[in-house]
Amino acid sequence: MTQTELKLSVADQLRYPDGFWPWLRDNPHIWQAFRVKAIRMALLGRKRYSARTIIETIRWDTDLKDSETTFKINDHYTPGLARLFMHDYGHKWPGFFNLRDSQGMDE
Repeated sequence: MTQTELKLSVADQLRYPDGFWPWLRDNPHIWQAFRVKAIRMALLGRKRYSARTIIETIRWDTDLKDSETTFKINDHYTPGLARLFMHDYGHKWPGFFNLRDSQGMDE
C-alpha cells in the first residue's frame, strides 16, 4: 500500500480507475516521471495542463533512451495519475488538471 493510499478514505480510493493502486505499486518510476514533468510545467507558469500529454512525453523519452523497449502504460491509469497529483499538489496548483467524476475521463 502506498503512503497516499493509506491517507485516502475508501470512498476516495474508489474514485481511481480499477487496478490503479496495484499498478502504481509496481510502477513507481512512472509516477515519479509524471510528477516531475507536471511540477516542471506548473513551475513554468502553466495554470492547466494535460495528463495525457505528460504520459505521451514519458513514452517519447523512453523510446529515445531505449528503442528496443516499448513503453507500455494502460491509458486508463492516466486519470489516476492526474487525480493523485491533484491530491498531493492541488493545494499548490489548484485546477492544474481537470478532474471529472467518471473514471477514465480525467485529463
